[in-house]
Amino acid sequence: MMRLRLFIIAGAVLLIVIVAAMFFPKLHYVDPRPAVASGEEYFSKLKQRQIDDALEMYTDGFRQKKGEEWQRLLTQLDTQSGSVTDFKTFGWKIAPVQLRDSAEFACVVVQFQVTRNALISEEKLTLCPHQRGTEWGIAGHEITRSDTGQHYEAGLTVQEKTIYSTK
Repeated sequence: MMRLRLFIIAGAVLLIVIVAAMFFPKLHYVDPRPAVASGEEYFSKLKQRQIDDALEMYTDGFRQKKGEEWQRLLTQLDTQSGSVTDFKTFGWKIAPVQLRDSAEFACVVVQFQVTRNALISEEKLTLCPHQRGTEWGIAGHEITRSDTGQHYEAGLTVQEKTIYSTK
């Protein structure tokens, strides 16, 4: 009698695992801590005026498409508002990304409040697994100035949409 119960329980667990694998095949755990640490390292480099080292943290794709333009924007921001003096991490979200060739991976969008001498801004870094050996690279960057509300973005950016449904 005891063996029969064990077989039934084992069968039920096996069935649940099989059904879960069928319905959730793409479910996997993403540890955001290394991505958050990379974002903090980026702003630390800007704070220490290591701008070239900070720009090296962008992905190759970002740098090829927007690198020079983004470098000019950051230089202009530093010239007008001063260099980064402080930053705070506000939060993060996982962002699933699917490329045209149907490859899927998870990126992490990390939100910061960045203080420069004469400006506070909200900045979001989209950090994705990096192809050059380092664990995470900056694939997208958004800056929203608190004084004028101007918004700059380049690279891979994630937009949240709220959908309401009524019956």
